Amino acid sequence: MTRKAQLQVHLDAKLANDFAAAITTAQTSESEVLREMVQDYVERQKVDSNYRQFLEDKVARGRDEVAAGEAVAVDDAERMFAERRDLALKASRS
Repeated sequence: MTRKAQLQVHLDAKLANDFAAAITTAQTSESEVLREMVQDYVERQKVDSNYRQFLEDKVARGRDEVAAGEAVAVDDAERMFAERRDLALKASRS
C-alpha cells in the first residue's frame, strides 16, 4: 500500500529560483527531485545507524576486555612490540 504525504518546504527567494531553474534544465519535476533526495537521506541514515551500532559494539567489547583484565596498557604493548621488532631484525640479519 502506497502512503502519500505532502511536504511544504520554505526556501528563500534566490534558492527557490535557482531550484526552479535547475529543475527546468534537468527536465524533471520538483516532486521527483525531492523524492530522490528524501530516499538518499533515508539510505544514508541507515548506513550511519549501522556504522554507529558497529562502533558501539566494538567499544562494549573493549570495555568487557578491560573489566576482565584482558587489556594491555599502551606502554606495555609498545615495549612488547619493540622487543618483537628487535628479535625479527636480529633474525633477518642471521
